[in-house]
Amino acid sequence: MAFRQVKELLQWVCDFHESLAVRYATLASEQDNERMKMALDFLANRERRMRQNIARYLEDDKTGALDTWLIDTSDFVHPRVLDRIPHCVDCRDVQDILANAMAANQTLKDMYRMRGELAQVPSEAQLFTELMNNQDAEMRLQVRDIGRLEMY
Repeated sequence: MAFRQVKELLQWVCDFHESLAVRYATLASEQDNERMKMALDFLANRERRMRQNIARYLEDDKTGALDTWLIDTSDFVHPRVLDRIPHCVDCRDVQDILANAMAANQTLKDMYRMRGELAQVPSEAQLFTELMNNQDAEMRLQVRDIGRLEMY
């Protein structure tokens, strides 16, 4: 499925965050190692929060950017984005978990950057720049907090 409008892309991002939250929560419930369980629970909660934040964009579109038509709908198909994210079924330690989370975050950040560069109207470019900056901040928060978890 190719996205035709910004709102379809953001709805997919909501679903993507929810699926990651479920995946992390499931992995957490299967863990014996307390640090790994805590790291996975933390990431599941962060994914739920990111989903809520994207949902707010969908509910509160004051600029009309969500109705903007994407110019390259046939070239950007979401399953290719998912292919970049390694499966963390076999996570051995907290660093494996963090590496997986960073791959997912970087994938979204790259997508937001690309969408911002391809934007046809200023409100669309501004939206994707804001989303990219938020994703970057989220990456820093996750690295910091999981690093703290490993220190203690």
